[in-house]
Amino acid sequence: MRRKTFASASILVLFVIADFTCTARGDENKLRVEVLGLGGVIRSYLPSGEIRKNVLSVLSIDDARKEKNLTEARIRQLHKKAPDEIRTALEPYGYFRPVIEANLTHDERGWLAQYRIDPGPELHVTSLDLQVQGEGSSEPELVTLASGFPLQRGAIMSSSVYGAAKKEFETFAAVNGYLDAVFTESRIAVDRTKYTADIVLHFDTGPRYRFGPTRFHLNFLNENLLAGYVTWKEGEPLNANELLKFQGTLGESSYFGRAEVEMRREEAIGREVPIDVTLEPSKPRRFTFGLGYGTDTGPRVSGTAQFRRLNCLGHRAETELRLSSIEQSLWARYYIPGAYPRTDVLSFLAGFANLDTATAKSRTALTGVSLSRARGRWHEVLSLTEQRETYTVGLDNGTSYLLIPEGNWSRVIADDRVYTRKGFRVQFDLRGAVKDALSNASFAQIETDGKWIRSLGKKSRVIGRAQLGYTITGDFRILPPRIRFFSGGDQSVRGYAFNRLGSVDEKGNVIGGKVVRVVSGEYEYRFLDKWGGFSAATFVDAGNATMTFSEPLRVGAGVGLRWRSPIGMVRGDAAFAVSLPGTPLRLHLNVGPDL
Repeated sequence: MRRKTFASASILVLFVIADFTCTARGDENKLRVEVLGLGGVIRSYLPSGEIRKNVLSVLSIDDARKEKNLTEARIRQLHKKAPDEIRTALEPYGYFRPVIEANLTHDERGWLAQYRIDPGPELHVTSLDLQVQGEGSSEPELVTLASGFPLQRGAIMSSSVYGAAKKEFETFAAVNGYLDAVFTESRIAVDRTKYTADIVLHFDTGPRYRFGPTRFHLNFLNENLLAGYVTWKEGEPLNANELLKFQGTLGESSYFGRAEVEMRREEAIGREVPIDVTLEPSKPRRFTFGLGYGTDTGPRVSGTAQFRRLNCLGHRAETELRLSSIEQSLWARYYIPGAYPRTDVLSFLAGFANLDTATAKSRTALTGVSLSRARGRWHEVLSLTEQRETYTVGLDNGTSYLLIPEGNWSRVIADDRVYTRKGFRVQFDLRGAVKDALSNASFAQIETDGKWIRSLGKKSRVIGRAQLGYTITGDFRILPPRIRFFSGGDQSVRGYAFNRLGSVDEKGNVIGGKVVRVVSGEYEYRFLDKWGGFSAATFVDAGNATMTFSEPLRVGAGVGLRWRSPIGMVRGDAAFAVSLPGTPLRLHLNVGPDL
C-alpha cells in the first residue's frame, strides 16, 4: 500500500516539475521587439508614425511573437534577417543608407530584440524625364498632372509617392475614354554609390474613345422610358464617371433589382464603344412598417405599400398610413414618369389627415397634382392642391377651402446624407390662393429654410440651421393651421414644446403668425467611435412665429448626445427655455438623417 502511495506521489511530482519546466521554458522564450530612432522622421503627406509602422509590418521577428513554441534558434535566425528587412522598409520613403544597430538580449522577462535606426540622409531626385504623348497630351487636366508631378528634381525620392502619381495618370485616362493609354517607359534608376535617383516616365494616351449605342437588355419596361436615364449622347467622349452615375441611378430606381452596365470595347466600331445595360426587375410590390418616437409626436407608427410597376410605361403607386398621438393620416399617390424619369415625374395625390396638437386641431381632406423635375442643379416641384380643412386654433374656428398653386425648389449636396461631414440643404417655397377662385381666403407666402454642416478635424462638426417665412394676407384669422407659421420643437427652437411659439389671441392662446424666423448654431464633438460613434453637442436656438418682424425672438440653449445608429442619427437634447421665467428644462428626442 505504501509503495502505491509513493509511486502515485512520485508521478504527481514529475507532472508538476514537467509543467513548471514547460512554463519556465515558455517564459524564457517570450519575445519583445522595439524599434527606436524614427520618431523625428516626418512627412507632411504621411500619418504620424507611418514609417515606423511600415518597418514593423515587414519585420519577420515581430510577426513571430505570436508563434507558439518559439525557440532560441528561431529567434536568432529572424534577428539576423531583420537589418535587411528594415532597409527594404525604409527605401520607399527615400532612405537608402540607414545605420542600424541591432541587439538581441535575454533576461528574466525573456528575449528583447532591439533595433536602433538612424535613417541616414534622404535620397533626392537627381533628374526627371517626364513626357506625355498622344491625342490627349494637351488636355488641361493632364497638363496640370504633368506640371505638378510631385517628384521634381530635388524632391525626396519616395516610391509610394511615385506610384500614387502614376495612378493619377492612369485614372485620368480610364475616366476620359483613353482606353489604350500606356506608360511606354517607367523606371527609377537608383545609384547607391553616387546616391542619385533618376526617373524616366513616358505616358502615351492613345486615341480617345466615344460613346456608342446604349443597348438595354430587359423585357418588362418600355425602352423609350429607359432612354431617359441616359445622360450622354452617342458620339460624345467616353466618360467612366458618367457610366458610374448611370449605374448608380438605375440601382436606386424602384424598378430594378439589379443593374449592370458594361463597356463593350471589343465590339467598338471605329472609336465608338457600345454600352450594354442588363436589368433585372425588382419585386413588383413592397410593404414596409416602421416604429418611432419623437418628443414632438410621441410614439409613432407608419406603414407603406408600394406598387412599383403597374404597366410597361413605368406607372407606379403607393399608399402611406401614419399614426401618432398628434397625427392620424392616410395618403395615396400615383406616379407617371416623364421623358427623364430620373427627375421628371407627374404625380397625383389624395389623402386625409387628422391633427391634434397643443395649439390646434384640424381635419383635412386634400387632393392635388404635381410635376417634379430637374432645373439645372435644383430640384423643382410645381403643384396645384385643393384642400378642405375644418379647424380650431384658439378662438378661431371654421372650415377653410383653398386652391393652392405652389412652387418648391430644393438642393442638397452632401458627402453622406445620414451622417454628414460636409454638405448643405436649402429649400425655397412660394404658395398662395385667391379668394373666390375656389378659395374662401387670399394669401401669398414665401418661405426658405436651410441647413449647413462642416467638419472641424476628424472628431468635430459645426451645424447651422435657419428658417425664414413671410405671409401677405388680410384674412389671417380664417387661414387654417396648415398655412399659418408656428415655431418650437425638435426641429425648430428647442426648449419649447412643438408649435407652442407664436402670436396669441385675446385669451392668450397661441394662434401662429404671419412671420417665422429661426436660427440655430450647434457644435458636436465625437468622443467614442465604438458602436457607430457617440458625440456630445452644445447648441443655441432662437426663433418665433409672429405677426411682424419687429417682435422679439425666443431663445433656447442646451446640451445633447448623438448616436450614429444603424437606422440613422439618434439625437437626445436637454434644452433650457432661456426666454421663459425660471428657464424651464425640456427634453427632446429625434431620429433621422442629418440632411
